[in-house]
Amino acid sequence: MSTQSSFPMISATEEVNCGIGSDCELTLICNNRRFIVLLSRCPLSCFDKPNSIEYTYLKRLDGALESKDLLELDTTIEEISGLVATLCQPIFKELASIIEDESQVLDLDSCINSETYKLQLMTVDGQPKVIRCNSNGSGIIHSTFSALPVPTAAANLDLPRFPPKQVKVLEKYIGTSIMKVSVRGQVMCCKMANHRTHLAIDREFRCLQQILAADFDPPLRIPKLCGVVASGNDNFVGILITNITPNSETSILGLIDINTVAIPRRKKWASQIKDTIEKLHNAGVVWGDAKADNILIDKNDDTWVIDFGGGWTERWVHPELANSVKGDLQGLKSIFHFLGV
Repeated sequence: MSTQSSFPMISATEEVNCGIGSDCELTLICNNRRFIVLLSRCPLSCFDKPNSIEYTYLKRLDGALESKDLLELDTTIEEISGLVATLCQPIFKELASIIEDESQVLDLDSCINSETYKLQLMTVDGQPKVIRCNSNGSGIIHSTFSALPVPTAAANLDLPRFPPKQVKVLEKYIGTSIMKVSVRGQVMCCKMANHRTHLAIDREFRCLQQILAADFDPPLRIPKLCGVVASGNDNFVGILITNITPNSETSILGLIDINTVAIPRRKKWASQIKDTIEKLHNAGVVWGDAKADNILIDKNDDTWVIDFGGGWTERWVHPELANSVKGDLQGLKSIFHFLGV
């Protein structure tokens, strides 16, 4: 059963695919429906071409990518996402009507194979408009899941494997990329692998496997590798790790107004983070992408180091130091500066 509401329907940007000189595809999720919105450099003949809104955005993306200006890139993507989410409201209400039975629990298979619609952002008489693409007469694709092989490291490790239908979705943290799930009654976190994330997921898997093998006593406050989600002929869907129960204020260190936190508390967090990174390095593990946003504060007010997908973030680690011990130490120094200790 569904209902039409005068309130805007909430959507989340799941993925953005763009490159210098290429088109841009923005994927939005609304009520478990997936909407892929194209910004094309070659609009249809019946729509505006010179100085079109979508072309202006594409040029901004080009500039940000060429100059490696991550702030401008994020700002432009946020603007596009906001515009598209607003323009898509009539389509959301038609195709992703609200489910009144909120007790209904989705499984991971339903998320992977959710109905997917192809749309395109166009300029009509100088105004932006989203139109449906008639790929098969309706603009609907029933599955966008791209099969990936199970990582070699996973194939050689005795870890539990679960099909997507056995993984119940409790909460979506970041679109359908990171979710709180239940597997046989146990709450975990699932990180999904796709063609955009699979390299990061593969790196995280290998790091967590190495940490698991090190058998730290006491265990480090790092998510534990709990299992693998695979479908069909060992098609890799994602990894299952410890779900961290967050602090009541906020779970992400980078989102805390640090000036409101007492100095002794900040010093405790700094000491915990430093201790964890030192032990990781002694075990031959590099964190990668060290920053305050990759530190969680749990219900006991202790810090957890998360996200071993690698990379770097401006103002935290220099790109030439990405995925190195020196990069981790630079990131640690930046975190200390953030904490004011």
